[in-house]
Amino acid sequence: MPGLRSVLRLLPLAFATAGAVLPAVAADYADFNNLAHSRYVHCAFYKNYDTDPATGDPIMVEGRGIALMHFQGIDDAHGSAHAIYTRMAGQRDVVVRHTAKAIHFIDNVGGMYLLTTIHNCLDYDDRRGICVTYGASHARVFDPLVLQDPDAVYEKIKASMEPGFCDHSFVGVQEAAHSR
Repeated sequence: MPGLRSVLRLLPLAFATAGAVLPAVAADYADFNNLAHSRYVHCAFYKNYDTDPATGDPIMVEGRGIALMHFQGIDDAHGSAHAIYTRMAGQRDVVVRHTAKAIHFIDNVGGMYLLTTIHNCLDYDDRRGICVTYGASHARVFDPLVLQDPDAVYEKIKASMEPGFCDHSFVGVQEAAHSR
């Protein structure tokens, strides 16, 4: 993916300066309608960063994420999708909450919620006029308010969430068979 290495190097900086930088970027480029209607969304999340030997800056290295999530069958109108998560076996049905600020994928796991929030555009393709890589965060939460007001829950916990990035409908991905 062209520009991915530069996105990965900038991602920690973007998270560190979220208060000043991300709202401007999100307002300009994060078209969540496009993402909500995408056939596939793939996300990678990190707990630790590698260090760029040239600059000393933290970087996220492709392929070294601690968790991957794949969403498909996204139905924004009915607020649902299917998810495959590397930390759990099998395909799961998740809730989708599309707000003006973000798109949230919420998995209820016996009273614990896995919240994946896609909140801004990291890599905008001017030629095609779309965002190709989004900033995202992932966390486990125990607050049932996440189903009614995921933006509020996200705002409370965003500093402690695992950072990551997502892309959508990339070439060569086949839809997983529904196992139910």
